[in-house]
Amino acid sequence: MTKRMSCLLVVEDEPAVRDLIVAFLKAGGYKNIVAAGNAEEALFYLFKDPGLNIQLAVVDLVLPNASGLALIRKLRNAKSARLKTLPVVVLTGRTDTDTYKAAARRGIQGYLMKPVSPGMLVDTVNAVLSTRGLAAPTPLKPLDAENKLAMAGDVPPPPTLD
Repeated sequence: MTKRMSCLLVVEDEPAVRDLIVAFLKAGGYKNIVAAGNAEEALFYLFKDPGLNIQLAVVDLVLPNASGLALIRKLRNAKSARLKTLPVVVLTGRTDTDTYKAAARRGIQGYLMKPVSPGMLVDTVNAVLSTRGLAAPTPLKPLDAENKLAMAGDVPPPPTLD
């Protein structure tokens, strides 16, 4: 039997936003991150890739071929207990209460709004994984939760003075 790689899954259709989320998680100490640009690709990683042991999914709700809510519903209806209970953190630009309630009914573990700070994203992922008994990795650099970096390129990140 092959050893499965423990990793996080990021599902986001906008390449710049997806890269930023992955960069935030890597800065937070997470090394193994699989990124999907749509629900179909995410479903492949979740259900068909035997080499992956996905510990948590960060899911955008607005995706091109199927909504993030549909993806979460497929997880919750899975035959595998591991997938049925996989922790999901929603990261979305949707601000309406109905969307939040729909996601909450599907058993999510976190709901973050875009733009999100690196610290808020990593702290949420760490907190969710800690409820599963998984220790948070050591961050590669300090993450400033107050420094809200724009997602989707609205505002460039502030320059650093090193």
